[in-house]
Amino acid sequence: MITCKRLSQCTLQDALIAWNKGFEGYDFDMTLTLEAFLNRLVFENLSPALSILAFDGTEPVGLILNGVRSIDGKNISWNGGTGVAPAYRSKGVGKRMMEEVLSIYEKEGVHTATLEALSHNNRAIKLYEKMGYQTADQLVHLGYSAPLTLDPPALTHDIHWEKPHNLAEHSFCSRLIPWQVQWQNIRDGEALLAVEKGKTIGYALSKRKYDEQGKLSGILLFQCEAHPEHENKEDVLKSLLHEAFAFSNKADISRTAVNFPRAHSVCGILEDEGFIVKAEQVFMVKEMTA
Repeated sequence: MITCKRLSQCTLQDALIAWNKGFEGYDFDMTLTLEAFLNRLVFENLSPALSILAFDGTEPVGLILNGVRSIDGKNISWNGGTGVAPAYRSKGVGKRMMEEVLSIYEKEGVHTATLEALSHNNRAIKLYEKMGYQTADQLVHLGYSAPLTLDPPALTHDIHWEKPHNLAEHSFCSRLIPWQVQWQNIRDGEALLAVEKGKTIGYALSKRKYDEQGKLSGILLFQCEAHPEHENKEDVLKSLLHEAFAFSNKADISRTAVNFPRAHSVCGILEDEGFIVKAEQVFMVKEMTA
């Protein structure tokens, strides 16, 4: 008999077993150490009190990690990982866990539930659709690992480097975006503001990674937007990309655009520069309350 418990009521070892078993055979190696699992909870703002483990007797056979935060006065939840041990797949364990999670969302006053799933993971997508989720967007990860040559356009604006939390007051686009690219999850990143005549006309959110010798090894881009009313949005985006991705640095480092909508102008600009699609996901949403 399958039972569910809050992660906060379980041992960390059981949670780690559930994670590593739950993601066996996944497209990417998702195996974690205990330290890496704890870091994932912390850095992605996931809540042990709102996350669940599934058990067959005393054996952990699945889990769903969850986070909830308030955005514009509404509680938004995120499913930060659903995994089921191989021997228990297609046996209703995922559905059982999702029912438990949706019950938790209701108790927490969640307005909108969100998640991402790999685009070709039809089994998972069908389960989420049965639970009331709908696909809101198609997402891509774009990557490139060679020197870049994009020349910045002639600028009529300045670029200001700020802390990520400053985007909270400057963002002029939808706040309902994938959890992992929200500024709250990029605390050690950098916000770039394009400012023209005292007005913010665009922004980007990025993070630089360094190796053990302190050398720049990679750059992640999470958001990049131009003001929808600006007359030359593409130039604003290109100037932000030039700064965020250190185009003037010809070093052979990894550069990745994370979870961008497939139809976003940034994708076209980067693909013209040689970036390629590394992964595709769907962004799914379920409206819980009116």
